[in-house]
Amino acid sequence: MKIKLHKVGMLDVIFIFFDILCVVLATIISHLIISMVNYDEVHFASLIIHTVAVFLMLYFYDFYSKMLRNKNEIFLSITISVIISFFIMLTFDAIFMDNITRYSIIGLIINTILLILLLYIEKLIFLKIVKKVEGVSKLLVIESKYVANDLARKIKYSYLELYESWYIQIDTDDPGAVDELISSQFYKYSSIFISPIIPEHVKNKLISEAIAMNKEIYLLPNLYNISMFKTEVVQFDDTPAFRMRRFSLNRVQSFLKRVLDIIVSIIGIVITSPIMLIAVIAIKIDSPGKIIYKQERVTIHGKIFNLYKFRTMVSNAEEKTGAVLATEHDPRTTKVGRILRRFRIDELPQFVNVLSGSMSVVGPRPERPIFVEKFCKEIECYDKRFLVKAGITGFAQVFGRYDTSVKDKILYDLLYIKKYSFLLDIKLILLSIKIIFIKESSKGVSEKPSYVTFNGNEKSMEELNKGLINI
Repeated sequence: MKIKLHKVGMLDVIFIFFDILCVVLATIISHLIISMVNYDEVHFASLIIHTVAVFLMLYFYDFYSKMLRNKNEIFLSITISVIISFFIMLTFDAIFMDNITRYSIIGLIINTILLILLLYIEKLIFLKIVKKVEGVSKLLVIESKYVANDLARKIKYSYLELYESWYIQIDTDDPGAVDELISSQFYKYSSIFISPIIPEHVKNKLISEAIAMNKEIYLLPNLYNISMFKTEVVQFDDTPAFRMRRFSLNRVQSFLKRVLDIIVSIIGIVITSPIMLIAVIAIKIDSPGKIIYKQERVTIHGKIFNLYKFRTMVSNAEEKTGAVLATEHDPRTTKVGRILRRFRIDELPQFVNVLSGSMSVVGPRPERPIFVEKFCKEIECYDKRFLVKAGITGFAQVFGRYDTSVKDKILYDLLYIKKYSFLLDIKLILLSIKIIFIKESSKGVSEKPSYVTFNGNEKSMEELNKGLINI
C-alpha cells in the first residue's frame, strides 16, 4: 500500500533525527553488553558509517518519501535495511578498522537485533502520530454505472487499509446525477478518485469542482500524462508550449545502466551459486526433463532472445494447451517448481542473460512473442515498453503483483522509462529483495471473482452466474 498523504514536511526531518537516535542507542547498548565480557571501544568512524548505511537503506525503502505502509511491510523493510547495513559495517570494519573479532561480530549481531526492534517501534509510534497530526483522510471513488465495479472496489479497499473510503457508480449520461453527486457528496471527502472510464466532459467537470473545493484528485495515468512529468516551458514567439523529454534513455544513461548490469549480474551469480546448485539437484530428483528451461522472449526494439529459467513445470507443459499464462494453482507446476516460484529462484539463470547483454537487471519483464503480438493489438502504448531492455525486475514487479492486469503493468513500465535514473535502478534492485518474501507477488494469474452491486450490496459474478442472486 503506497499512497502519498503527508502534508507536514517537517515530519520527515523528525523521522530522520529519531532514526539516527535509534542507531546510536542500539550501538551504545550493544557495546555495553559486550563490554561485560570483553572490553570493546566504540569507534566513531564505524558509528558514522553505520548511521549513513542505515539512512541510505531506509531511504531506498521509501521511509522518507511520505509513503505509509502496513505493519508487516514496515517490519520486513526495516529488517532487510538493517541486515544489509550489518554486512556493510562488517565489510568496513574488516577492511579499514582491522578489528574483526568474535566479540565484535557478536556485538554487531546484537546491534542489528536491537536496531530492528527500535526502528520498528519508532515507525509504529510515528504512524499513529501522523494520523493524529494530519487527521483522517477520506476518499471518494467515482465510477460509471455502465461498467463492472472491480476497479472501484480495488481502489476503495486498498485505501481503506489506512483511512476511510467509499465508491459511487453514477449515470454519466445524466447531467443531473453528476450535479447531485457534486453537491451531496463532495463536501464529505478530502480526496476524489476519478475512474478512467468516466467520459472526458464529465471528468473535466468533476476535476474543476474538486479543485474549486480544494480537494486532492487521483487519476490513473496514461501515456500522455506520464509524458507530462518533468516538462519544460518554452516559447514560440509569444505562444507558450511544453517540451517533453525523449521517451527513452540517452547514451550516458545506457552506459551507466550497462555497467550496473555487469556488476550486479556477476555478484548475483557468485552469491546465488549455492542456491542454484541446490535447485539443479532438486529439479533433477523431483521430475524428469531438462533443468534449464529456454523460451523465446522479446526485448528492446522488438528483438527476440532466449530467456533462461529453472524448469518449474512438467516437461511439455504446453503440448496440449498451447501458450497460456501460469495460474495461481496451476496443475502443471511441480512440487519443487512451486518453491522455486515462491522465492523467485527460477529467475536466477537470467543473470546469464543480463551478462550477455540481452537483458537488464531492471526493466519491463520480457514477454513471449505470441502475447506481444496480442497485447500490441489490444493495449494502447504496449509497444513503448520496448524502448528499453527487458529486465529481471522492475516497477511492475516491485509495486504490482503477478496477477496485476497487463494494462496496469504497462503503466508501471512507462513510468519506469520516463523516471529512469541510476539511483532508481539501485532502489528497485533493493526493493526486489523484499518482494521475495511477499507471497502475493509470486502467485500466478488470479482466479478471483469479479463483483457487481445490487441494491447497495456487493455480490460476486460467480454467484450471479449460478443464479443465486434475484435481481
